[in-house]
Amino acid sequence: MRFRICTLSLFAGLALAQPPGPGMGPGGAPQPRNDAIKSYLTLTDAQLTQFQQLRSSTMEAMQPIHQEIATKQQALRDALAAGSTNAAALGQLLVDIESLRKQITARRATTQTQIANLLTTDQRAKLKTLSDAAALQDEIRQAVGLQLLSPPEGAGPGGPGGPGGPGPRGAGQFGRMGPRPPQQ
Repeated sequence: MRFRICTLSLFAGLALAQPPGPGMGPGGAPQPRNDAIKSYLTLTDAQLTQFQQLRSSTMEAMQPIHQEIATKQQALRDALAAGSTNAAALGQLLVDIESLRKQITARRATTQTQIANLLTTDQRAKLKTLSDAAALQDEIRQAVGLQLLSPPEGAGPGGPGGPGGPGPRGAGQFGRMGPRPPQQ
């Protein structure tokens, strides 16, 4: 019995002592994987650092706006739960929330423009190609569904994001658990 406890403790200690896996940052926090876009656009590490700095400052600047939206949404929920029939007050809360959301949209657009301005002419041309392809996502997905196109490698059932595969729609790296989701 003592041997089992010692062995278990040893393995637990070794597991905890391992460095974070790929795509993981300090403390095991997930970090965005940028390998594919870095390669496609031939981005430099300096550019990626600048992108991250701009994104961080944008997130920091938007934090008070997000908090104000949450406060106004809570006030709206509270007023509705209390049975308020004051259409002007309720409407004003909705207008305020929408105005704050537009501020966020504008800030994101500004940041996107700032980031794009850090790209070279060749990188911008490649980004335009990528943007054009992104606009066709629905058509590509439907063509794959009709088997007019083959799915990208690693996609689909058992692949990243597919039923049973790793990713947000799958069950993780250990396979599907529970009934299979309906196919569309």
